[in-house]
Amino acid sequence: MDMLVTAASRVARLLALVGAAAVVAMMLHICLDVVLRNLFRYSFSSTNAMVARYYMVPLAFLPLAYIELKDQMVSVELIDGLLQRPLREASDALVAAIASGIYGTLTWATWGAMVSNWNRGTLIELGEVRFITYPSYIFPTLGFALATAACLVKTVDRTRRIGRVS
Repeated sequence: MDMLVTAASRVARLLALVGAAAVVAMMLHICLDVVLRNLFRYSFSSTNAMVARYYMVPLAFLPLAYIELKDQMVSVELIDGLLQRPLREASDALVAAIASGIYGTLTWATWGAMVSNWNRGTLIELGEVRFITYPSYIFPTLGFALATAACLVKTVDRTRRIGRVS
């Protein structure tokens, strides 16, 4: 089980790194656009679409699994401090199981949109430029699927801990 947790953590860390790379690429792209616009009166017509579709989307969705595995997702713990350790571990396992169900539902919901947009070859027109957008629909589905897997790993790991704590 520890190997599974370690493998999931490495994959999640890699995807968080891809999200960080999206931040750097977005920053460089926007800076280049601003410099070109101010110095040479030239601007990329696709900067806004590129930022919205190819930088922000992976930045928002790919790190979800990493955040889940590191227990850094926003949470409200009203009574956790009052629970004894076995009950707190059981509560954590239940929350991870519920989260995996929610992420699984979101994966299923975004899968249909991803496949539909991919099959149609969705694009937007920016003046005379046709900007392909259908690949960007992969990121939410991938992010939710990996977060589902991360929460399932957490559920199994936390359930295993309950047996050791008791």
